[in-house]
Amino acid sequence: MADNHTKAAFRVDRAGGFTLLELIVTIAVAAILLAVAIPSYRSMVQRNALAANVNDLVGDLNYARAQAVTRGQDVFICSSRNQTSCSTDGDWSQGWVLYVANDPATVNPTPATSQLLRAHGAADAGFSLMTTETAPLSFNSSGFTLSGNRTFVATTSEGTQSTTIGIAVTGRVEVERDTSS
Repeated sequence: MADNHTKAAFRVDRAGGFTLLELIVTIAVAAILLAVAIPSYRSMVQRNALAANVNDLVGDLNYARAQAVTRGQDVFICSSRNQTSCSTDGDWSQGWVLYVANDPATVNPTPATSQLLRAHGAADAGFSLMTTETAPLSFNSSGFTLSGNRTFVATTSEGTQSTTIGIAVTGRVEVERDTSS
């Protein structure tokens, strides 16, 4: 009888767990799901970054227009690589500045610090913002643009996502997102 009691004390129940085959199948399913999800996630991140950068420009364009009306004087916005003077290459990816001119007849491409209203730094990496017009965009005291219609094209570095920002002579800013991607 002592023998049965000792055997019962050393009896080991089989522990619950995964077999090697179950583990391999689980890892394979997870790998397939990740392979499908990562490209979609990357596309979503690019789309959101593009939207954020476009919203920055649209916000500053609307701010410039509102300031022109509020101040009763012309307000200018131009591309800028150093956030202190205007660039003339049509590349707004490096940033832009908003400023007022003391004498609108002689618009200075390097406004004085006292004339600056706002400066925006370079856009996120992997993003470009271009326009064919190189002169500063200006709004008059009525909120109209003095420089005519303007179109900006914002794209991701891969060119898979794009957005067009149009400014009418009336000063209205319109955003058109490319829905093909």
